[in-house]
Amino acid sequence: MDVSKLDVCFGGFTPMALGDGVSSRWRTLEAEERARARRASLARASAIEAARASEVREHVDGLGNVWRYVVLDGEEVRVERCEARSARLEVPAEIEGKPVVALAADACAFLPVVEEAACPDSVLSIGPCAFRGNGSLRSVVLPKELAAFDSDWFRGCPNIERLVLPGRLAKLSSRIFDLPGLRALAVGAGTEEAEPGAFAKSGLEVIEVDPSSPFLATDGRAVYSRDGSVLVALAVPGDEYRIRDGCRAVAKKGFSTFSRVKRVEAPEGLETLGDFALSRTGIVSFEAPASLRRIGEKAFFNCSELEEVRLREGLTSIAANAFSGTSLHELRLPSSIEELGHPLAAGTGLTYAGAAATFSIAEGSASLELDEAGGLYRLDETGRRLTRMMDPDARRYVVESRTMGVDGAAFQNHANIVEVVLPEGLETIGAAAFKACRNLARVAVPESLRSIGEEAFLDTSIASLRLPAGLDRVGPNALVTRGAHHGSEEPALREVSVDEGNERFYTAPGLLLERKDAGRSRVVLCTGDVAVVRIPREVDEVAPYAFNGVVGIRELHLSDRIAHVGMRGLAVDGLVELIHLDLAEPVCGRACFDIRFPDTDRGVQQMMLALSVPDRVDAAILFEHYDNAIINGSSFDAQSDRGLRAYDQAVRIVERLLDPVFLTPVNRSMCDRALRCGIEDICVDVARHDDRRTIDALLDLGYLNADNIYGVIERVAALQDAAMTGHLLEARRLRFEQGAMDFDL
Repeated sequence: MDVSKLDVCFGGFTPMALGDGVSSRWRTLEAEERARARRASLARASAIEAARASEVREHVDGLGNVWRYVVLDGEEVRVERCEARSARLEVPAEIEGKPVVALAADACAFLPVVEEAACPDSVLSIGPCAFRGNGSLRSVVLPKELAAFDSDWFRGCPNIERLVLPGRLAKLSSRIFDLPGLRALAVGAGTEEAEPGAFAKSGLEVIEVDPSSPFLATDGRAVYSRDGSVLVALAVPGDEYRIRDGCRAVAKKGFSTFSRVKRVEAPEGLETLGDFALSRTGIVSFEAPASLRRIGEKAFFNCSELEEVRLREGLTSIAANAFSGTSLHELRLPSSIEELGHPLAAGTGLTYAGAAATFSIAEGSASLELDEAGGLYRLDETGRRLTRMMDPDARRYVVESRTMGVDGAAFQNHANIVEVVLPEGLETIGAAAFKACRNLARVAVPESLRSIGEEAFLDTSIASLRLPAGLDRVGPNALVTRGAHHGSEEPALREVSVDEGNERFYTAPGLLLERKDAGRSRVVLCTGDVAVVRIPREVDEVAPYAFNGVVGIRELHLSDRIAHVGMRGLAVDGLVELIHLDLAEPVCGRACFDIRFPDTDRGVQQMMLALSVPDRVDAAILFEHYDNAIINGSSFDAQSDRGLRAYDQAVRIVERLLDPVFLTPVNRSMCDRALRCGIEDICVDVARHDDRRTIDALLDLGYLNADNIYGVIERVAALQDAAMTGHLLEARRLRFEQGAMDFDL
């Protein structure tokens, strides 16, 4: 399509024909002048609101209408309130020889007798709800110099049939049709564009455009660019419409939502149907002119009565969902087609595979080719590439030989595909090529494969994958399979092998790793097929979702050299019994730590938070979450026995206080409180386990002391545990010099 002389934006502004450079410059200067005038008008309206007002005065016009007004800065008039005596309301252009420039809020509201209202061109500002509640109002004329429109001015005016818009209103919006009874609309000379869908609710019978407008024109049914090259929007709906000769493009949503429209005749010369151009209309058939080059996104979307489309040679591009939701029985594309969006005709029942397929591309295309199994191939200077699997019912597909690559999103969201066989010679798998193919379980990878794009196998169900020796790129999240992404089930990919000689990728038990620069590596994924996972020392990065959802890991060995952990990179599922952490630099003389989170619901949660939330491996964070798990020993469920037992909690707290590395002041205080508040119960529980080492630790830490040891001895003695009672008596004698015989005991 040659658009060299069209200034086209189907996002909404009206395309204008531009001539040579002199003409273009002139139009640019003219547009700048209009913008300045519009800004000046808006600034003037703001200044009016800020002006100093006189006392309220009164004026009666020739129709008997009473106008109460104020004088602004001694020079201009603002109408405060009107009392109507006539069905026709004409706001005075002058009062006291001064121009009327503004209407205050509710100035002309709740006037049941008024049927017509007109504002002079001197008015630059209209306040909120200025005409509301006028149930009999049928016709409104707004000023040519006004640059704004607000449908709230006419709230509660259901019978307005005719509206003359402000002359400097830059853009037509759908708010115009908040007036449900509107049947006639006049557009001013200053209006440059219409937002897409502005006329979607139109019930107009008459549309007018100021003949002096340099931007827009009308044939009485539709709004066009001034030169007629672009149909901006159908304004007056009907059963059928013929686009006028000379029109080269239908703008975005030009006919959209007009269910009455059954037939649209496109003339020769029409080159583009914009996005949503005929969506949700009642069109039954469409015959494209030979000049048509592009059909935009969702151009015929949800045209449920559309049964037949005839496309001609010369058409080069059809965007996504152009025919989705229609009733097409067949769709035959010309050999000139170069670009197809996807899905093209979802929900239509078209078939793409076999001799009886109802979708086809004519032979002789130099750009696209559809095979008998429903695979769409793109042909270009780089070779042959599979660009899309068109057949939604395909379960197994063998990519044709001599194919160089699988394009991005080629199979994305395919609901039924289970197996894909890639031919030798194929080098690339594009981004999201198989994304969200939830039933895809097997992909045969050729030796020639060099690159796997971002998210290529995201949310698939592939169980095993072989990486050939020549593969040197796996994009982000490319191997994050179903389960690994959401963590709601065990990841599908359980077996990954790397051919000998691959210089980029290698494996360790349960891990796929990628070599980086400077001798560093990253974990690409954990397959979860071993119980003990040891992340090599050279690893300084864990990819997003690498461990997410993996179950069955009993031991995880890692180091704080891992400075980058992607989203949910270490988010294993279930309790890891041992987390062994090697340190790059010793801490308190220690080169490593072993952390064992308690097997409780809180313990599992805190371990998950410690591994999945931080963006690095950090000993302090691990210990903080461990401390949270042992301090809050109860279960989330008060009726559950999944909490930490009092004895186990006490032993773990004592261990932390004896070796308080990374113990935060807050957690230290909570540990202290837990022991002090329940020391007698704790000692009794410890005695039941015959744990003299913990008793001695409590003595060393000062929680068991001269003030409470007698009570503890008395309660332990009640257990009839002579050995532990004797141990406590001896401790009292040695530590607190209380050696007298206790006859009660």
